[in-house]
Amino acid sequence: MGTVVPMSQHGDSPDSLEVARRALAVRDAELAAADRDLAEVLTDAHALAVESIGRIDAINAELGATYIRPPGDSPAAAHELSRHLVAKNRDIAAVVRDAQAAVQAKVVVIQQLTDRYR
Repeated sequence: MGTVVPMSQHGDSPDSLEVARRALAVRDAELAAADRDLAEVLTDAHALAVESIGRIDAINAELGATYIRPPGDSPAAAHELSRHLVAKNRDIAAVVRDAQAAVQAKVVVIQQLTDRYR
């Protein structure tokens, strides 16, 4: 990671100005690379959110279909409904667990990027 040195420390000679220009060019390239990495992280995070919402919406649609056609009044039907709801609860928990794991990985990357912007 490059550091920008004030012009007063470089002097006024053409060589000093060239050294300063090169240092700024290196820092500019470092920041551009960090910007690209940040854009990738944000794009991935957005895709993760869209995917997770889609998975939850699909579960919601399945649950909605369950209530449109009630299972009946028998104990077996009630037991089947209970099993179905438990399975959907597990599906929702899996979506949340997957999203949390992905978010934690993104947090690490963003923390590293923060250092690159300093």
